[in-house]
Amino acid sequence: MTHVVMRNNADANVAASKSSPLTVDRLLSAPLPELLAEVNAEIVDTPITDPKFFGQVVKPRIGTAKLCMPAGRSATERDTVIRILVGKLVGAPMRPVPPSLDVRTYGGAK
Repeated sequence: MTHVVMRNNADANVAASKSSPLTVDRLLSAPLPELLAEVNAEIVDTPITDPKFFGQVVKPRIGTAKLCMPAGRSATERDTVIRILVGKLVGAPMRPVPPSLDVRTYGGAK
């Protein structure tokens, strides 16, 4: 099983604080730099080399979300995983991700 991890130490619903929620169409079609600016996130390369690790997002209570991505992966793979993580980060109404990916959320509001 492959892993996409999301650590969220912020409020449970980031999207609710936005005046216009991110739509799935926009999530899938916006240029990545524009999309990341819209959700206040940045990509950070991680030294993790496990082939089953695809990425992780860490959202602090205040500040920029960090999308931790393994270096050396294909542009298509990185683009896809980033869009999945951003969608999960803002609570976009997405279809379930493929069953081969294990997407988990840790922390957050209780």
